[in-house]
Amino acid sequence: MTAFFTVMDKLITLFLYILVGYIIKNKNITDSNFESGLIKFLMSVSLPALVINTFQTSYTPELLKRGAMIYGVSLIMYVLSIIIGVLSGKLFKISKSSLGVWLFAVVFPNHCFMGWPVMSAVFGEEALFYAAFANLAFSTFAYTYGVYIISKYGDKKEQKMSIKSMLITPINVSILIGIIMFVTNIKLPSSIANAVSGLGNITTPLAMIYCGMLLAGNKISVVFTDWRVYVVSALRLIAIPFLVYIFASIFINDYMVFAVLVIGHSMPVAGFCALFAGQYGGDAVLASKFIFVSTLLCIITIPLFTLIIS
Repeated sequence: MTAFFTVMDKLITLFLYILVGYIIKNKNITDSNFESGLIKFLMSVSLPALVINTFQTSYTPELLKRGAMIYGVSLIMYVLSIIIGVLSGKLFKISKSSLGVWLFAVVFPNHCFMGWPVMSAVFGEEALFYAAFANLAFSTFAYTYGVYIISKYGDKKEQKMSIKSMLITPINVSILIGIIMFVTNIKLPSSIANAVSGLGNITTPLAMIYCGMLLAGNKISVVFTDWRVYVVSALRLIAIPFLVYIFASIFINDYMVFAVLVIGHSMPVAGFCALFAGQYGGDAVLASKFIFVSTLLCIITIPLFTLIIS
């Protein structure tokens, strides 16, 4: 029941953020320039701060070994998820203009904002360290493959990215810095650490507000009548976490690592789906639909998986 109430609490918070974005856009408090600037701020400042803050943890060889294990297994699971996304896209004949967002939504969970509070509440603070390495695997694929597929099928031709531009980004650089600081046990001075933590903490509210602004041009009824949201939700919330459960149970003996893997991959569609779609010309409205519906339905599926692994 702890997981149920934790998820419910986070859902309410997420929907309130989305509601704020929806209202301020409908009331013309913001404009397209604000939306464009918000994306750039998140990608260049807030997200990198969140990444660096994650790795401000004391180093031990055993922690690094377990972290490397969960990172490696997570990479494999993302590869399998990509295969599922590609095959499902062909099976359901998803249009080219929507395919990038479809693939991203199927593959990438809301690992940080939704996943971390649930794991902390159910498994304790120790789970968050391992969750950071699982999130590193998310970053490895989301900010390279994820950006690539949305850019590839997007309509902003000037935003098409080279391999170099995909790899050398503020987010990826922050991941490298975070790992170096963790291994070398370098800690930020308290004043800087507080600032970095504060910037990282505003990522989710701003991302969800952005989703609300995207939804403002559509009737809520339209969101629930789009059959694609239910297929993506079934894949993201049921099929993929079940696959992770089967795969991880064969190779992972450590319960905490196993739990973080399964619960991390059972989260709804990542909020970054809409951010990247807005940045690189993908179907941002469809991305927001995926986020909204999968987040609503996860109140049933996440507690179920939590009970199964417990």
